[in-house]
Amino acid sequence: MTTIAGRLAEVKSYFDNGDIHVGYRRLLDLAIETQDSSVYESTLGFCNWYDAHGSSNTNESGSLNEQVNTLLEKISNAPFKEPATNSSPKLKTNQVGKTYHSGSFSLSSVDLSLYPSQIVGLVGENGNGKTTLLRLLYGELSPDTGSIEYHLSNIPKRHSFYDIKTRLSFIPQRPQKWYGLLMDNLQFTATHYGFKGKENYLWTEMICARMGLRAFRGYTWNRISSGYKMRFELAKALLKKPEVLLLDEPLANLDVLAQQVILEDLRFLAKSQQMPLGIILSSQQLYEVEKVSEQVIFLKQGKPKYQQTQFKPEEQVAIPLVIELETTASRETLQNLFKDQSLENISFNGGVYILYFRDTAQISDIMRTIGDARLPVKYFRDISASSRRFFDA
Repeated sequence: MTTIAGRLAEVKSYFDNGDIHVGYRRLLDLAIETQDSSVYESTLGFCNWYDAHGSSNTNESGSLNEQVNTLLEKISNAPFKEPATNSSPKLKTNQVGKTYHSGSFSLSSVDLSLYPSQIVGLVGENGNGKTTLLRLLYGELSPDTGSIEYHLSNIPKRHSFYDIKTRLSFIPQRPQKWYGLLMDNLQFTATHYGFKGKENYLWTEMICARMGLRAFRGYTWNRISSGYKMRFELAKALLKKPEVLLLDEPLANLDVLAQQVILEDLRFLAKSQQMPLGIILSSQQLYEVEKVSEQVIFLKQGKPKYQQTQFKPEEQVAIPLVIELETTASRETLQNLFKDQSLENISFNGGVYILYFRDTAQISDIMRTIGDARLPVKYFRDISASSRRFFDA
C-alpha cells in the first residue's frame, strides 16, 4: 500500500513533469481523503486560483507549482486515519439466478465476490443479463435462486434492505432527466444524505471539482453533454460515500477520450485508501473495461464465464495462446504459415481470425513468423487472457 508520503510525491511529480490534468485530479483525491474541512477550504481556494490562471507554461507555471506545494504541505499535516485492513468481500453472490416469467430469458448460477478497491467488469452482448444482475445486486429485483450477501460498514444488526442501500450506489444506463441547476441538484442530494450547512457546501464543492464539473455548476440538463451528464451522475453517487458502486454502461455515448478519463477516474476512486470502493461496471467496450478490471464476467444467454485479467506472480499459470488477427491472407495461408507453431484451430469471428495455439506457443515466435512472411496485418492482439475469446460470431 502506498504511503501518504509516497502519494504526495506522486502528485508533485505529475505537476513537475507537466502532467497537469492528471496531477490536478490526484491532488483533489488526496485532499478529499483527509476528510478535513480546513483542507477542503484550502483546496477550493486552489481550485479558484486554478480556474482563473489555468496551467499556463509562461510565468504562471512557477506560480502553479507554488500553489500546489502549499496545498500539498497542508494536506501532509492533516490527520489521516489509519486505512481499514478488512479483506472480506463487501458483496457476495452464491449461485444467483433470475427468470422472467413473461419471456424465456433466465440468468443463472452467478458467483461473484466484490472486495474493497476491486473493479469487476460485466461484458456480453445485449440482452444477456448484465442489467438484470446489476438490478439484483442493488435490490431492484429479487433473485429466484441463490443468495446475495452484503458485508458493509455501519449497518445495524437489526436492519432492513434500506440500511444496506445507504452503502450502495447504482447508476443506470439511462439516468432520469433532472431539473434546475446542476449545483442545486448536488446540494439537494447531499442534504438527503445528511450533509447540512457548511459541511454540505464543502462536500458538494469538493466532489463537483473532482468530477470536473465546476464550470457547469450553473448549467441545466439541456446545456451539458452526455459525458458531463455521466460525470454528474458519478458526482451524485459519490456524495453518498458508498462502499459499492454499480454502473450500467457508463461508457455509452462517450467519445474515446471521455471513456479513458472516466475509466481512469474509476480506477483512482476504487483505490482510495480512506474510502475504498468496490466497483462493478457493465460495458460493450471490452478491452477498455479489461484494462481497469481485476476480473471480467462474460454473460451469454444468462450464463457466466469468468476471466481473471490481473494475476499475482504466484498465480501465473501456462495458458493456451489465443491471437486475434485481421489480415487479407486466406485461412489456408495462415494454416500453412503456423503449422510448425503448435496451431490447433482457426475460426473466423466478427471479421477477424481467431488463432488458437497450445500453451507451449510463444507470442514472440508468432510475431517473428508474421514478420518474416511479410503477412499483410491490419490488426493483431493477444487475447489469451481476454474475455474476447468467449464471443462467437
